[in-house]
Amino acid sequence: MKKLLALILAVLMVTSGAMAAVNPEGMPIVTEPLTLTVAVSQTPIQGDFNEMVILKNFEETSGIDMEFQCIPSSDRKQQLSLMLASGEVPDILMKMSVSSTDQAKYADEGMFVALTDYAELMPNLMRYFEEFPTAKDAVTMPDGKVYAAPYILTGDAIRVGSKLWFNTDVLAKLGLEVPTTLDEFYNYLVACKGLDYNENGEADEIPLTSASIDEIETLLTGSFGWMNRGSSHRDVYVDAEGKLQYAYSADIYRETLKYINKLYTEKLIDQDIFTMDYAQEIAKCSTGRALTYIMVNNSPVSNSPYEQYTLGIKEPFTGYNGEKMWTNYSMPASTSGQFLITYKCAEKGEDAVKAAVRWMDHWYSDEGIINYFMGIEGVTYEKDETAPGGLKLTDMVLNSPDGRTFEQVLAEYVPWAGGSNPSVASNEYFKGGETWPVCLEAVAGLRNYFPEEVWASFSRYYTTEEATELSAIKTEQEQYWKEWRAYFITGQKDINDDATWAEYVKGYAGVKNDRYMEIYTKAFEAHTAK
Repeated sequence: MKKLLALILAVLMVTSGAMAAVNPEGMPIVTEPLTLTVAVSQTPIQGDFNEMVILKNFEETSGIDMEFQCIPSSDRKQQLSLMLASGEVPDILMKMSVSSTDQAKYADEGMFVALTDYAELMPNLMRYFEEFPTAKDAVTMPDGKVYAAPYILTGDAIRVGSKLWFNTDVLAKLGLEVPTTLDEFYNYLVACKGLDYNENGEADEIPLTSASIDEIETLLTGSFGWMNRGSSHRDVYVDAEGKLQYAYSADIYRETLKYINKLYTEKLIDQDIFTMDYAQEIAKCSTGRALTYIMVNNSPVSNSPYEQYTLGIKEPFTGYNGEKMWTNYSMPASTSGQFLITYKCAEKGEDAVKAAVRWMDHWYSDEGIINYFMGIEGVTYEKDETAPGGLKLTDMVLNSPDGRTFEQVLAEYVPWAGGSNPSVASNEYFKGGETWPVCLEAVAGLRNYFPEEVWASFSRYYTTEEATELSAIKTEQEQYWKEWRAYFITGQKDINDDATWAEYVKGYAGVKNDRYMEIYTKAFEAHTAK
């Protein structure tokens, strides 16, 4: 496929001059009609991307008809794997979070077009690469090229990730302060379980909920001492001797699972946690059933009677060995790719590739960023000199008469829900909940506990063969790890039994964990030698 793509592009570069269908700047992008197919990840609160207001508007402005194939976010990984393995891909992958290892592997096979070969057509993205070089590092492949546009985050509030949210009314009724240690948090959740907060006479309160078990685990990483180089390196940590270790087979991970198992088996965690999604989380929080929740912002209670009681976590819980770190903090850009052009687009002609590059780059311009995150002036946002960036969301968005959250309202207009965006989230123009006052207040405290060093992706240190190997190993690792994690947390396997834990650790040999860490450590040593 790689040789085929090179041949296609070489031929098209010779013949594209006769086509002359792409304007190098300005609008429209194309002078002749062009249709491109796009696979896009769709969250439960989003409708059809083909009907999304700003995308439909930009179709008219740009002259490009984007035919979106909406893939439920719950099926994204599986569908992406099938597409990449089979080669049956659309022209563009958008919001599909293609991992750095998959970028390297399939770029080498000729699946993707190098965006940096068209740098002159994407001045906005290149400007951010110059301002945030680690953003470019995050998506630079072993051959020195960039095949995927990343989600760039320019403010601490947006890079912090999901946070824990308390209800001050609940705390007052319990007569408790905000917990600051793991034991205090456990005792707080026990107290929540015994509180009939909604006064319906039923024991239907949920002490702690989240959209996934991953978020609960991530909340606790800094209290047990792992994921200590930021969220781009979740499955490893650096130990006290400065050595790289695999997290999921380590004793500190076992201690993490013991704690979560205790919470789950005592019904302090939502018993639906393994099948939860954001829509279900919102439903439980907005009705007062869930007393504590994890989310990037407090949108699950926006426009509900409980919004006024919002209080975000301001410091991580102190662990049993004194660990106290907020590890869910990312570099200024995602390591995963959020906009990739495939060989299918190249088959349509050089101008199709150029048009796709220009379409993507628009969402990194100031105008594009505002549209992408705020929508339509006079409808979803309006000017306000007192607001950051001089813009604010309208009352129609913030106070929906039908009780919908601001994210649910905006989802009709803009595509940013669920993250993974080929654009730039800044404090000035990103008006999501992460930059609301309650979030900024929480981040003001959490920034005191960020890791001393946060790593970008190591993708540029891997050879193509290593990236391919890592991708295959990681897929097997994740399946193995998540299966056993569920067993341990639910009690189907006894996390306190040494023989059972030893069986679990031994099983990593079957998914080539030693080889995984050999490649990872080689990249780690290259990084530290810089």
